Amino acid sequence: MALSSVAYMSIIVTNEITIPAERADVVAKKFEENSKSLIGQDGFIGFELCRPTEPDDSRWLVVTHWRDREAYNSWRDSKHYSSSHNTKKVNQKEPKNSVVRFYDVAFETPRS
Repeated sequence: MALSSVAYMSIIVTNEITIPAERADVVAKKFEENSKSLIGQDGFIGFELCRPTEPDDSRWLVVTHWRDREAYNSWRDSKHYSSSHNTKKVNQKEPKNSVVRFYDVAFETPRS
């Protein structure tokens, strides 16, 4: 079966952010604390914060799993998002040092 005919199960949203080494532990702790409030958010499936393995690399990857794009957009437009991301302007949805990408899950194996 061609991938184009697969019924997508969910979406993954990635956000590549730059975190200076001297702030890494503080920022990781803040992500851990903020991620707890995602539990129960309609359409939220999961969250990972990925630390780079190369010592000179300051690019981290935030990975969130959602039922669909509408669920992600609903969260992104919420008061929780604004407060946890310290957004000051309505049109400023992501920090300037981030790269956000969306992916459809085409295939998934059960986690053991």
